[in-house]
Amino acid sequence: MKKIFIICIIVLIGFWACQSPLEGFELGFKDPIEKAKIEIRFYNPSGTLPSDLKISFSGQDSNLVVTNLNTKKFKVSPEGLLIVAVSPDIIPTSEKPVKFTIVADANGYTKITRRVVFNSQSNQSIWMPLFNENTPPSGVSSKEVSIPNIQSSGLSSNQTITIGTQKAENASLLLQAGTQLTDIDNKPVLGNINLSIQHFDNRGATRGFLPANGIAANPVDINGKILPNPFDLPYLAGFVSLVINNDQGQIVKYLSKPITLTLELNPSTYNPRTKANIKVGDAIPIFSFDTDKYLWKVEGEARVVQEGNKLVAKVNISHLTDWILAWDREICRQGPTFVFKSNFNDVDMGYYCQLVNSRTNQVLREYYPGIGNGWSFALTFLPKDADFIQLKVFNYNGYWGGNRTTPVATTRELEFCNPQSVEVDVRSIPTPPSVEVAFDIVCSSGKSIDINALPATFKIQYSAVGKNNWQDLIEMRRPNTKAKTYKVREKNTYDFRASTDGGVTWPYKQLNKYLESTRIAYRIEDKGFCK
Repeated sequence: MKKIFIICIIVLIGFWACQSPLEGFELGFKDPIEKAKIEIRFYNPSGTLPSDLKISFSGQDSNLVVTNLNTKKFKVSPEGLLIVAVSPDIIPTSEKPVKFTIVADANGYTKITRRVVFNSQSNQSIWMPLFNENTPPSGVSSKEVSIPNIQSSGLSSNQTITIGTQKAENASLLLQAGTQLTDIDNKPVLGNINLSIQHFDNRGATRGFLPANGIAANPVDINGKILPNPFDLPYLAGFVSLVINNDQGQIVKYLSKPITLTLELNPSTYNPRTKANIKVGDAIPIFSFDTDKYLWKVEGEARVVQEGNKLVAKVNISHLTDWILAWDREICRQGPTFVFKSNFNDVDMGYYCQLVNSRTNQVLREYYPGIGNGWSFALTFLPKDADFIQLKVFNYNGYWGGNRTTPVATTRELEFCNPQSVEVDVRSIPTPPSVEVAFDIVCSSGKSIDINALPATFKIQYSAVGKNNWQDLIEMRRPNTKAKTYKVREKNTYDFRASTDGGVTWPYKQLNKYLESTRIAYRIEDKGFCK
């Protein structure tokens, strides 16, 4: 790991200038780990993150987990970001993978457990939602249950667990006595176990919690055979996510006896097969999503039955993952690819585009792709909402506006599911003004810049003044000492912040800063940057 350098920054036009709140502050940094790292983003769908959130790591290689600054001081940022990595002394391979378990816990919240495997030095990222058991999002119930002292003979008695009682429709699990639990490597999971369960009905916005956005890109059938076409799940009946783990970090994958899952069903659930609301005797397809293999599988069908005054469906679960009851819809794997012909190739902003039904002019979708010269974006894994389409491009971006009423370019009529390449001429959009960000390093006579002494990465974000709505501005990586952005403009006022640890902390701030020119410069006079 590189030596930690201490520098004092003098900013020419305002970032952390001598009159800023950070006057006299010395900037310290060391190179963050850039390989075999995982960005973990925690969020609370119901509000802010709990203040007592605790993160721990368990499992066979948990001792190899470090922060991206190669420490053991694991702390989640106020925005919910934690970046950890495999120790730089270790190179994971498929023959010698690094495996560990992430555990996130807070008082009143259902514990979240995720298995992580590194087979190489490739980076990963995951999102981990935290559900408050008393105030979950609409349509969600969440529960955590502990069962002590599981022996090799399995569960000592039947276990019936009701996931929630505060909703119109709830769910329950029945675990049978004698059920033996094993992990993904078929090793027994023994001792004290923890069950974390979430039930999602089809009320509210629960579809947003479907794994992989509810898109089955490469699904398999019940026998494991790859299906020819992808699908999505627009007609949801409900789903459950279930994780069981022990104190040693082992996560249960298989069960010797199936768990019986009972889902109460919203009677207003629409059945696209019958074109009516569900009734007793209807069949609902069952799907599973394997979070370890990132694999969708068709698992058969469940019949709607009546229990008391409720419509319910029962599913037998033999392996633990996400289990979904929904009707699938075939979608287009690949549609047209749009290739832009423009006046620029480095503008870091997206421009507003509409995908429209060419026969009715109905707007089907809206996008903000980059439209640099030669850049492209493709329509993939979309439902066929029209037989023929057009793309309209506008001289409007999401950073400082423009005209989103009159398109500057419209493609010819195209078939929705035809994977053809189409040129889109947007040269009528002028090159927008840019702002340069630069390190101006001043060395004494006879000295030259030592590029290797600069931060390995330097990230800057900005926000509208006082909004605390931070967006990425630039990320400068050694050996570059200059970068260009089009997202901010001179003669405008912004809040800025910067990070040298990959974005975990943002200790360097300048608020309510007016940009007087098109150049943001950092004048650095320190022998630590010269050789």
